[in-house]
Amino acid sequence: MLEKLKDKYVFFDVDGTLSEYRYNDCLYSGRCPELGCQTLSNLLFDDLFAKARPLKTMQNIISKLDSDKVLILGTVVSNNETEQKYPWLAKNYPNIKRENMYFISSTMLKPDVIVEWCKHFGVAISDVAFVDDRLDVLRKAEEMGITSYHPSSFME
Repeated sequence: MLEKLKDKYVFFDVDGTLSEYRYNDCLYSGRCPELGCQTLSNLLFDDLFAKARPLKTMQNIISKLDSDKVLILGTVVSNNETEQKYPWLAKNYPNIKRENMYFISSTMLKPDVIVEWCKHFGVAISDVAFVDDRLDVLRKAEEMGITSYHPSSFME
């Protein structure tokens, strides 16, 4: 996989891609489908993301990529999440530059954001890859011509 990514600009999701998708030792609470295993109170006031377990395989991959070409494209509900994710990323993925981190409000907008980023910086879609744990957004990205990978592609 490293060979496939080495010359590309690679957009990585955070939750479930760079970190384990599990908070308060649960995967899904059933309380609110949009929030997964968190409550709105968790997202607004707790420190769930600061305690997330980083995935060693992804740390290893990212440490070997060009730091100018590694980007974060995450989804957040609240500014509390963003404020926790910046230091978490700095600690667990130190070669990812702060200026290469983008947080947006909707997962399904990620492929559109990548296309706009490419237009803005004059980068060809063929020079980009996208890594996310959501199959629906990966399908949309592939339909738009973006090379896309699920985290399982990196597991040995």
